[in-house]
Amino acid sequence: MQLSKRLKTIAAMIPKNMPVVDIGCDHALLDIYLTQKKTNICTASDVKISVLTHAYRNIKKYHLEDKIAIVKSNGLEAIQLLPNSIVVIAGMGTSTILSILENKKIDSCSYLIIQTNNEWDRLRKEISLKGFSLDQEKVVIEHGKYYVIMRWKKGMVRYTAKQCFLGPLLMKEKNDLYFSYLFHRYQSIYQKIPFHKWKKRHYIAKRIKWIQKELKK
Repeated sequence: MQLSKRLKTIAAMIPKNMPVVDIGCDHALLDIYLTQKKTNICTASDVKISVLTHAYRNIKKYHLEDKIAIVKSNGLEAIQLLPNSIVVIAGMGTSTILSILENKKIDSCSYLIIQTNNEWDRLRKEISLKGFSLDQEKVVIEHGKYYVIMRWKKGMVRYTAKQCFLGPLLMKEKNDLYFSYLFHRYQSIYQKIPFHKWKKRHYIAKRIKWIQKELKK
């Protein structure tokens, strides 16, 4: 079975044999792969019956009905987490992800693997305030889109505003390709901001300077 680069990167962050809860499982391809290749105990979950129906068809296709649990749940509400579970939340917006992480069940997780579509700085700040620290950060380019995938583990840490924006581990790796993409993206945003919106212009200009400094290192 072929996985997308994004899902392969997520799978590579997951240790073998550990329990995995895939929130917003889509087609359950990640769960099928982890069950087959890494013998993880997977739970595929979504709030929509239509999504779970499609996921079940794929799971049945690979004869894994007795190995992958399917649970209809709004986030973690109906999920029974096994000890040291890994929770995967990928392909959602930051506001949705943070609302899911309000559930106290995350305190028993070994890892959180998160891929958001927006507001990376807010996500990093809020998850760190919940008592997690970044363990891995990877950038994947697929079909012309940039995806930032993060793995979090338990641990107290406080990131600066610049680290929350650029990614503390990505800064260490000097990911110039990603930072160049951010530079052009934020330049484009800045140019479209009306002059009277001076607070927003200042906010974006400051972030452009952060990116420029990283690119000059």
